[in-house]
Amino acid sequence: METSDFDFENLFSLFESTIATHINKKDFNELLVAYSGGIDSTALLYFTQKLSKKIKINLKAIHVNHNLSKHSKEWEKHCKEFCINQNIHLDIKDIKIILKKNESIEERARQERYKAIYSAMNKKTLMLTAHHAEDQAETLLYQLFRGAGVAGLSAMPLIKEIPGGYHVRPFLNINKSTLLDIVNFIELKYINDPSNTDTKFSRNYIRKNIIPVIKEKWPSCSSTITRASFNLANTKKLSEDLAEIDMQKYACKDLNKIKKNIKDLQDYRLNNILRYWIKKNGYRMPSTEQIKSICLNILNAGDDKNPFFNCKDFEIRRYDNYLEIMKPLKKHNPSEIYKWKFNENLIIPNLNINLSWKDLENKCGRSINNDVEVKFRKSGQNIMFSPKKSLKEYMRERKISPWNRERTLLIYINQNLEIVWD
Repeated sequence: METSDFDFENLFSLFESTIATHINKKDFNELLVAYSGGIDSTALLYFTQKLSKKIKINLKAIHVNHNLSKHSKEWEKHCKEFCINQNIHLDIKDIKIILKKNESIEERARQERYKAIYSAMNKKTLMLTAHHAEDQAETLLYQLFRGAGVAGLSAMPLIKEIPGGYHVRPFLNINKSTLLDIVNFIELKYINDPSNTDTKFSRNYIRKNIIPVIKEKWPSCSSTITRASFNLANTKKLSEDLAEIDMQKYACKDLNKIKKNIKDLQDYRLNNILRYWIKKNGYRMPSTEQIKSICLNILNAGDDKNPFFNCKDFEIRRYDNYLEIMKPLKKHNPSEIYKWKFNENLIIPNLNINLSWKDLENKCGRSINNDVEVKFRKSGQNIMFSPKKSLKEYMRERKISPWNRERTLLIYINQNLEIVWD
């Protein structure tokens, strides 16, 4: 689809074939266009409407109002009027962004925008965004300056399968100037966001101050950078395939666990499988320094240790012969005693516990008609679970991890320990 010459009908044919080549029509039942009102998304919305009529698939647009500009409501109004004139259904998502300390407004806005868009999708939605060749070049350079690995440098994929369907970027090989030609040719109205020229934002700085200098020497740099990102995407896929092969040997029954003898792998494969495993569990890709810390402090700690690594997004702990990844554990006081009232739910928020009375009776194997007490084992405490076995021995035999021993419910009925909720 790479082109810089303007030929409307040819451009539309290429647009159509980009989608048809990669996705079977049976796999989607609606088209959803992320529509900001700018040049790029206006061209995209027009082409997608033309396609929806041709293949007889429902089309709707979605506009996310970030409320970050004094012009936000004007832009929202423009999008409403444009869609009314074009007879296109438009969803408006109104969001408010509250930044945390040291958080990037660019990154947070992007996260919230996609969260809003995904909420409007079903499992067979084809969602389209108007990213073009210059956007791809900016993304690769931005990731390069951040010291990203192959995953980051592969930049934006043409097609991405997501929980709500597919995310498609059909303009990735199209230049910005060509999109401007499209909207001018059809005489479509669009808006200009002045923040796109504010070079305090990293991507704008790259767009305004770096790429023009590169283009003086290499005029076709956007196309060649885009090609490089596709090559890197293939390398990324090879890395994932290798990680899948290694996972067959080192994976545990539970996805959030992996065998600790991954440390026997060569460094590049060890790093690769760790990144893959962390991502597979839904957490943010770790930095190089975090991977080094996991290898040094978790994998290489003595066998008598129970080491752990933690960051804002997740924790990794080691026990027995495996590593386990989890959300950071919340503070818990094992000295606290809870009364589980008859026929009510037991709710302990910091342990993510919400159990019904029926759960209790099923666990106990009989009807229980009185309140029960819920306690926990404190570190070093000697509790007998049976005449011949201590609770500590029982937990070891059951391979309850050290960090869960003080979080395991102990159910006392008539002052007797009857259930260890493992």
